[in-house]
Order: sequence, then C-alpha cells, then structure tokens
Amino acid sequence: MKGFEYEKRRGSSIKTFAALLAIFLIIIAIGYSAYKIFSVDAPVIEGLEAFNQLPLDKTITLNGRNLKSINISIIQNGKETELLSDTPDGGKKIYALQIKPRELKLTDGPAKVVVKAKAGILKKVEHEINSTIDTVPPALEVLKTPEVIHQGSTGFALLRAGDASSLYVSNQGKTFKAFKTAAKEDSGVKQAMADYIVFFPVPLDIKDNRFFAVAEDAAGNKIVRSLPSRFMPVTYKTSSITIGDAFINTVIAPLLNTTEISDPVKAFKTVNEEMREKNRIKLDEITQTSSPEILWRGGFLQLKNGQVMATYGDKRTYLYNGSAISSSVHLGYDLASLAHSPVEAANNGVVKYAGELGIYGNAVIIDHGLGVMSLYGHLSTIMVKEGQSVNKGDIIAKTGSTGLAGGDHLHFGILVQGYEVSPLFWWDEHWIKDNILSNLEAN
Repeated sequence: MKGFEYEKRRGSSIKTFAALLAIFLIIIAIGYSAYKIFSVDAPVIEGLEAFNQLPLDKTITLNGRNLKSINISIIQNGKETELLSDTPDGGKKIYALQIKPRELKLTDGPAKVVVKAKAGILKKVEHEINSTIDTVPPALEVLKTPEVIHQGSTGFALLRAGDASSLYVSNQGKTFKAFKTAAKEDSGVKQAMADYIVFFPVPLDIKDNRFFAVAEDAAGNKIVRSLPSRFMPVTYKTSSITIGDAFINTVIAPLLNTTEISDPVKAFKTVNEEMREKNRIKLDEITQTSSPEILWRGGFLQLKNGQVMATYGDKRTYLYNGSAISSSVHLGYDLASLAHSPVEAANNGVVKYAGELGIYGNAVIIDHGLGVMSLYGHLSTIMVKEGQSVNKGDIIAKTGSTGLAGGDHLHFGILVQGYEVSPLFWWDEHWIKDNILSNLEAN
C-alpha cells in the first residue's frame, strides 16, 4: 500500500515537472520570437538620392540591407507606375534599375518616387522622394576650332551651350574643362545660351585622333559634337643617353636622399620611372584649378640668351655600361645660358606652385588662366611665392642644376589642363594670334 502511494506521488511529480518544463519552453519560444521580432534591424536602402533627377536614360544602383520586401513606384499626375517589387532573403542585395521616363509614359516635370521596405513584422521604412524628370539634352554648338591640330600642341575650341551644368572636350577618356565667357540670350532653348572657351592638349601618345565637345545638364542628359579639326601627326626626335657612375653618385643619390648607391641600375630606374610618375601625379594635383579668365597677353617669353639643349617630345633611351636600362619622353625644352641666369615669367599670371618637385628640382608653376600654365624646373633659387601675381618679364628665379639635371639649365614647359605640351607654339605670337585671338575677336 505504501509502495502504491509512493508511485502515485512520484507519477504526479513527473507530470507536474513535465507541465512546468513545457510551460518554460513555451515561454522561451515566445520570448525568442518576440526577441526576433523586436531586435531585427530596420531595412536600409542606400542610393535613393539618385532619384532626385531623372534624365532620358538613367541606371540607378541601390544597396539594400535587412530587406524582406521592397517596393518602389513613381507617381505623376495621379498615375502610379511600379519600378521594383522584390522579396529578398533579408540579407544584402544590390539593385540596378534602368529608368527611361519616356518608355514609362512619364512627362518632363515633377514626380514623386515612393519607396517601401520591410525587415520583419514591425520594422519597415517608407521614403518619398521629390523627383524632377528632364529628358531634353542641353543645346550645343561648335563655333570655332583650328583647321589643323598638331600632335603635341594645344587645341582650342569656342563653344556655345544652353542648360549645361558641365561642358568639356573629350579624347581617349580624358576630359578637358571649358570655361564660360559671356551669356547670349536665346528664347529657343530652355536656358540662356552662353559661350565657352576650352584649351585642350593633343597628347604625344594619342591613339584616337578624334576630339569631341560634350555638354551635360544637371539631370544627366548628354549631347556630343565632333570637333571638325584635322589632326596632324608629328615625328619627334629619338636619342640615346649614356649614364655613368659619376652621374649616379652626384645626381641620383641626392634625389634618393642617400650617399651610397649599391645598385646603380635600380637607383636610376627608381628616379626615372617611379619618381617621374609621382611627379606627374603631383602636377595633376597642382593644375586641377585655374583662373576662369585669360591672364596672359601675347606670345610667351623664352629664356634670354638661352641655347636649346633639348627639345619637346624627345624619346630617350638611357644606357648604362652599353645596355638600355630605362626610357622617358622629354616634355619640355632645356635652355642653357650662364650659370644662375635670371629666369623671367614667360607671361602674366599667378604663381601656382613654388618649391621642390622631384625630378624637376626647385620648380615654379605659373597659372595663366583657362588651364594654361608654365613650368620652370632645375632652379637654383626661387624668388616668388605661391599666390603671388607676376607680370611678363618679372624675374622669378635663377637657373640651376637641381633635380634630374646634369648641369645648369632651365627646363621650361607648358601645361594645358595638367598635360605637358610643346612650348614652341606658345612662344610663337603668330600662332597665338591665328589660332586663338583671331577666333575670339571674330566671334
């Protein structure tokens, strides 16, 4: 009898424990579910600002996170058009939406983009974006450009555009900014027309001799016009230069900030290739901005009593112990006179840079406006400061042999929108008058 009562009590205890365990597990399950519901991160969609302006054709990239569902539509004049509807797995997802308003039967003017996304039962977001649909490209006309553009020289174009937020000349993927001159009213376009000037380099390594004028508006519409100029190839000099240990020890070693050179070939290649490339990047940085007006007047000055020691475009091969070890292209003129000869500002402008510049040694760069700048290298003494205005003929420095130079001389270069072109044309007052000034005066 006692055993029966014990078993009965034991069975009851087990049932009670099982019931309590079940209740506990249910509480845990409910708590976990609640945790999952309330702890889920809200959905995130990056890139929605791209909907602010919708041109004729635009691809918008959206980066989504924590998405269980996403719906995007555009509303105009009471009509709603779906752009996207998706139910991803809640992780990360990238969407590329190509939007062509005309194909969607949308008209130019205001519209509203509505974005709805959910991450769970309770976590959701909704965005409303005021959008402007603009499918009309800017107006663009090529007014003037030289009949012939020589390789290594400077191109010039006078353009007229309306409703353009960006205007440039393009070649081989590079763009060269146009600068506004004066507005001209014309009721036939969306916005007043304006004239623009652009100087652009014609690279020595040019592979595509086609140049295009390109105008873009704020919405992203683009119009392209070919420049009718004929391209003239130019054959430049090739030469070989022998490098000896004396040059390595007296010129290359200081540039590497050392007194001992264990590997002459590696040392020379480091300066001629790696340092040269770093200096090119630095020149790009220095020349990013320029005065929006022409500061120079007439032809550019050449070093007084200077003898030409090297010319623009010279393709050089460097020899050490009879073997070719490196190469470069000389992108300026080397002019030699007496040691420490005075260096004049080639034309009116503002000093953009004054200091040490790698292979150029002590250098000065003067901004002459509209992306045109002059470069003075290997200087022994610099006599101007950055931001200082100079007039044509002002003494700005003295010649020297700093940088990658074997003797006292001036390296003189012309940069157009960051690219070194032949100074020969800018020294020629007739070329400036025929190719630039006459076109400006005739307009």
